[in-house]
Amino acid sequence: MASLCQNIKACFQPQIAEAMAILRGLRLAIETGLVLASLESDDLSVVKVMPSAEVEVVIHDILCVLRNSNVTSVNFVPRLANNDAHSLAKLALDFEGEFV
Repeated sequence: MASLCQNIKACFQPQIAEAMAILRGLRLAIETGLVLASLESDDLSVVKVMPSAEVEVVIHDILCVLRNSNVTSVNFVPRLANNDAHSLAKLALDFEGEFV
């Protein structure tokens, strides 16, 4: 198991930020040799992989990583069930750079 906090000094639409977080998490799993079984997000539009023009590039990168992984499912998780991810996001506000 691994977790990551990263403070990015930029403003993104929520879907773009979620897609970027998913992509970074996938890359972290690959870098650390973790076996991926499922991917969860509380952003239904990203889970359904119905990108807007702004997130299309990030979604494309996610799909490329997923094709080369062992992820068997991509699931929507209600925000109330995704507290760990939101705690990490809040924690990242106090950090500079990346914290694994």
